[in-house]
Amino acid sequence: MTAGTAEPLGAVSRSRGTVHLERTIAATLDRVWAAWTDPAVMGQWLAPVDGVPGPGATFGLRMTDDESATCTVQAWEPPRLLELTWDYTDEGASRLRVELSEADGGGTRLVLDHDRLFDAYPAGYGAGWHAELELLQAHLDGRPKPPFMPRYEQLLPLYEAASDTA
Repeated sequence: MTAGTAEPLGAVSRSRGTVHLERTIAATLDRVWAAWTDPAVMGQWLAPVDGVPGPGATFGLRMTDDESATCTVQAWEPPRLLELTWDYTDEGASRLRVELSEADGGGTRLVLDHDRLFDAYPAGYGAGWHAELELLQAHLDGRPKPPFMPRYEQLLPLYEAASDTA
């Protein structure tokens, strides 16, 4: 575990345009799946949702007043696999893949891979997804949602230092 982080850092590659994070989430597989696919739940930890996720669906995530992600579902295998084309404001389309499984000892094992980030900043996505997964756990624990930006700003230099520079 890296000092200053609640969870270990994920792996970030600038040269490959990838982010990889693994977490054990203290919640059932069905609750974690719902957190990634139910618009009402997604809006409580990730971002307000325009539309309804589902097989082949396109929906939007309003991250800020000026930024959003248009997501198109490429794989939908409840409650284990969600894969999206992720088209964020002023970036090229990338791919977000979330795989869920039962964790040894209880809870849910979450593996997040975000790739094809060639028009984006992988270290920023690493810090962002790290902070978002902390918000997810807080939501599932019933704790108040901590502010995103201070945590993102704390994590960003750690992800920049951990990223390859090739």
